[in-house]
Amino acid sequence: MFRVQSVSILAFALATATLAGCVATPTWINRGPTDLVTGSGLISCYTDANIIDGERMEGTICATPESGFFGGGEPEIYFGPWNRKFMKEPASTTTAGITRDYRGKKVFLQCNPVLGTDEKTEVGRDCKVTVNGQLIVSANVIFKK
Repeated sequence: MFRVQSVSILAFALATATLAGCVATPTWINRGPTDLVTGSGLISCYTDANIIDGERMEGTICATPESGFFGGGEPEIYFGPWNRKFMKEPASTTTAGITRDYRGKKVFLQCNPVLGTDEKTEVGRDCKVTVNGQLIVSANVIFKK
């Protein structure tokens, strides 16, 4: 009887610890830039977080190598705080940068062109997103069709 009760308590404690890990909010912040490789017909995403104005904020940057229903359009860059769809911009408009307001915070998305070895063909974008001037997520987007 004592052995069964011990095993039951141990199993309950293990299950509680396991489930608590699933429910806890992530604590990571600023994992740094990554290479975000896009594929034909796919949207590739990267999520990072940082402390913005004293609070942890998460942001997701996504990219696709073509836009349009049947493809063939220019690449698009997406950004959303807390995995929300917030900004969707053609890659060419992100060179100058795009500013939007999100709940009283200024969100700025900018992506600089990355040229291939021939120095003429754009193969990607070096993107960063800031919120109130503080970096939240950055990625080196590589377009592959």
